[in-house]
Amino acid sequence: MVFSISEIVWHWKAAPLNTPESRHLAGLDLLRGLAIVLVVLFHHPRPEGHETYRMIANFGWTGVELFFVLSGFLIGAQFLEPLAKGETPSLRRFYLRRSLRILPPFLVVLGLYLWVPAWSERPFVTPAWRFLTFTQNFGLHIGGFSHAWSLCVEEHFYLVLPLTLLALRGRARAPYVLAGAVAVMLAGMLLRGGLWLHLFGKLGPDDMGWRDYDTFLYYPTYARLDGLLCGVLLAAMRVYRPAMWERWTQRPGVLLPGFGLLCLGSAAYVNQQYNRELSYAVLAFPLVSLGYAALLVSMAGPAVSRVCARIPGVRTFAVLSFTVYLTHKSVQHLVRVTLEPHGLGTFHVITLVGGAVAVLLASLLLHHGVERPALRWRERLERRLADRERRLSPVTH
Repeated sequence: MVFSISEIVWHWKAAPLNTPESRHLAGLDLLRGLAIVLVVLFHHPRPEGHETYRMIANFGWTGVELFFVLSGFLIGAQFLEPLAKGETPSLRRFYLRRSLRILPPFLVVLGLYLWVPAWSERPFVTPAWRFLTFTQNFGLHIGGFSHAWSLCVEEHFYLVLPLTLLALRGRARAPYVLAGAVAVMLAGMLLRGGLWLHLFGKLGPDDMGWRDYDTFLYYPTYARLDGLLCGVLLAAMRVYRPAMWERWTQRPGVLLPGFGLLCLGSAAYVNQQYNRELSYAVLAFPLVSLGYAALLVSMAGPAVSRVCARIPGVRTFAVLSFTVYLTHKSVQHLVRVTLEPHGLGTFHVITLVGGAVAVLLASLLLHHGVERPALRWRERLERRLADRERRLSPVTH
C-alpha cells in the first residue's frame, strides 16, 4: 500500500493451505508484517531525547520500499505466469481485481479526511481530485493523508506493467530484460543526483529550501521505481528460471541474506540522522531495494515458510496491512490528542498500547466492513466476466 498492497489474497485462493505454495507465502507474510511495523514507527513522533528510537524510526521509511518489492514480485508473477504459458492475461479482469482491492477502503478513509475534520492528523490541504486521480505524489507537501502518495506509485505501476509486458511478449530475452532494468535504475540514480545538485546542492543545513526535498526526490514515481523493478525481476526469475529460483530458495545459505543485510546496513549508513546528502539521494533507494529483494528470496523457501506459518498472528497481520496503512496515522493522532490532557505523553505506556489497540480495531473494522465485502463482490463480478470471455472467445478444434 503502502502503496497499495500486493495481491496476496489472489495467491491464497490459488493454492490450498497445505500446498508448498501456501507455505511459501508464509515467509512473505512475515515480510509484509515487518513492512507495516516499519511504516508505523516512521510515522510515529520522534522527539528529542529518545535517540535509539529515533535511529530505528528514521529507517522506517524503508517499509514502503519493502512493500514495493513485494508488490513487484507478486503482481509481476501474476502477469508473467500466463504469458509464460502462451496465454494472454485479461486486462479487464486485472483492473477489476485491482480496483475492488484498493478503492473501497481507500475511498472510505478519504471520505473521513474530507468530511470529518477531527480525523485528519494534519491540515488537509491537498485537493480531493489529486487523491481521486492518483496524482497526489507529484508536487506533494506533507499534510493530512499525505501517506497515500505510495498508492499513487502503485497505481502507476499497475497501469504501466501490464502494457509493457504485453508489448514485450515474445520479443524480450533475459539479458536484455536485465540490462533494461539496470538501465532504468541507473537512470533513476542519475536523475535524483542531478535534481539534488540543481535544487539542493548550494543550500546550507538550515535553509528552508530543504522542505522541498521530499517533494522532488521522495514522493514522485520517477524516484521510486527501484523496489518495483527488483520485485518484477524476481518474479521473472521465478517464472522463467524455476530451477534457479528453487535452488536459491531451497538453500539460501548465509550469502543471500548476508548480502541483503549488507545492502540494508549500507543504506542505514547513508541514512544517518535521516540526512539529505547527495549519497542518500542517489544510493538509498537501490540499496534498500536490493537488500529487501535478497531477503525476499531468503524468506521464500519452504523451510523458512514452515517456521513463519507457526508464528501466531502473522497471516492475520498481513491481511490487515493495507487497512492498518490507511488508518494508523489518524487513529494514533486521535489517541495522543485524547490522552495528552491527562498527562499521558507520546511515549507513555498507556498511549503506546492504546494507540496500537486502536489502530488494530480500526483496521479490523475497515477490513470486515468494507474490504472483505468488496472482495466478495469482486469474486462474483470476476466469475461473470470470465464466463462472458469464455462465451465470446473463438472455439478451436
